[in-house]
Amino acid sequence: MKTSRMTAFLATGISLVGIVSSVAFGSAVPAQPKPHSGPNCIGDGFLPPNQAKVPISATGNGMTEAKFNAIIDRVEKYYKPIVAAKGANLVFQRLWSDSTVNAFAERSGSEWRVKMYGGLARHSAITDDAFALIACHEVGHHLGGAPKYRGQWAANEGQADYFATLKCMRDVFGSDDNRAIAASLNPPQALIRSCEGSFGDANAIALCQRSGMAGLSAAELMRVLSNDSTISFTTPDPNQVSDTSDSHPAAQCRLDTYSAGAVCQVASSEPVSETDATVGTCSSEKNFKIGVRPRCWYKPAGSTPDPNPTPTPTPSPTPTPPVPGGIARKPTMGGSEAVSVANPNAPVFIDADVSEFSGAGGVYLEISRANQDFSNPNSTLPDKSHLRAASLRGKKVRFYLVPAQALTGRGTYYLRVIPLNAAGTQAVGRASSSSRLVLNR
Repeated sequence: MKTSRMTAFLATGISLVGIVSSVAFGSAVPAQPKPHSGPNCIGDGFLPPNQAKVPISATGNGMTEAKFNAIIDRVEKYYKPIVAAKGANLVFQRLWSDSTVNAFAERSGSEWRVKMYGGLARHSAITDDAFALIACHEVGHHLGGAPKYRGQWAANEGQADYFATLKCMRDVFGSDDNRAIAASLNPPQALIRSCEGSFGDANAIALCQRSGMAGLSAAELMRVLSNDSTISFTTPDPNQVSDTSDSHPAAQCRLDTYSAGAVCQVASSEPVSETDATVGTCSSEKNFKIGVRPRCWYKPAGSTPDPNPTPTPTPSPTPTPPVPGGIARKPTMGGSEAVSVANPNAPVFIDADVSEFSGAGGVYLEISRANQDFSNPNSTLPDKSHLRAASLRGKKVRFYLVPAQALTGRGTYYLRVIPLNAAGTQAVGRASSSSRLVLNR
């Protein structure tokens, strides 16, 4: 096939990102400046200012108005009497028809408000549990305790994130069949090991995993909208602040915070303090080693930044090395080249790395039809009969799909990547061998 024909085909694949992003692959929302300082939730929302809109017609992640309200109902039912005991009224404003991708906390006298937008709930990066976690984050501004915004009523951004998994997810969803739910989410081994290392009770371990996966989804939305780097449970943010930051942490830092809250062994029944950040938390000031707030936004009292921080992430599987002859590495899902999915509505995150190719600046992902591998192994050209395809700029990228929306039913699907040039118009290496995604139902 002539180069011009291949270029046109790859360009067609690039256009598919916009078509399938709401139902399967990564968002096509324009990049925003990295929100490492400045904005805050009570002024700008759970997310920094963004132009993303998800209309009411979007159904990519399976969210419905009934589910939107049911999730809010559970959080509201638990915390409304707690807020009432403080002499205030907790009010959730349910803005299902609004396409805004954000959420807010605010107060007006004795009315403590949480604004939840339909656009956020419908975003393809957001799972049901992630939407619940974000509602927990907004409640956390009201009830999360110290550290707070300087001179204001609200717990700061990092603390609201920490409260969401440390207290709220446990309080609201602790009675669920979390073992079954967590099993359906295919948590990565790093998260499984962390949760098993913190808890002995099977339901507590599962709820920890469930909370961690909700945090991954919420942090992934932050990453997409801020055009940040790929995030994972094995790559903690190495940055250390010189003073506790009130602002939105970066995406990886937020994931680290959600993870810390999920594995902290302090019971959710132990209340936090409005003035002492060490109360009711896993605090390094009290010599906790597991579940402490990450230094990428929190500075423990009396501490100084380590000039040579040495993060020690949980070891991840060694990536498949590039094969001589310019064949790309296989894409991975949670560090694995083969996964089995039981819940078709749970998003699957697909990571690809083409950094070893000279001139690489993009990744083209193909998904085969059910039970049918690609007809042109290790080619520089797409397979004409693939089921789905999309591309993203970057050498290390993450795609995500919701199997119920992107795939056609039960079966084995094959995934591969082709490294592209920075313009996304031409292959600079040969297609990887296939990874496998098995959809069980």
